[in-house]
Amino acid sequence: MPDPAPDLAALITAVHDAIDTTDREYAQMPLVVRLMVRRGFGKRTGRDVDGWRTMLTAARRGVRDPALPAALEALAAHYDGAPARARRGMGASAADLAVVEQRSRARADAARALRAALTAVAGRS
Repeated sequence: MPDPAPDLAALITAVHDAIDTTDREYAQMPLVVRLMVRRGFGKRTGRDVDGWRTMLTAARRGVRDPALPAALEALAAHYDGAPARARRGMGASAADLAVVEQRSRARADAARALRAALTAVAGRS
């Protein structure tokens, strides 16, 4: 059976990159909006951006938090809902919204792929 570690490392990196990109996007928003979206991110996902970075860094080192799979599903759900939130609050063009939808789908897929891999590894333990 192939070693799942390289796949896990790549999946962890993909989710970490999604968090970093999300944080950079939030940093470009006006202060009041930025505070609001960061608070919403934390409420919906169960941790702030730094909390996600800490959890993913630990996972990369092999320290598996048993809460990580459920947290990843919450993160994916956050990204699933991002296009609707953007439509309501952004006043964006159709092209901008299409970009939000594509990015959000890719980020949700990354979170769910890592969740599935962690669940599969745990099932083999």
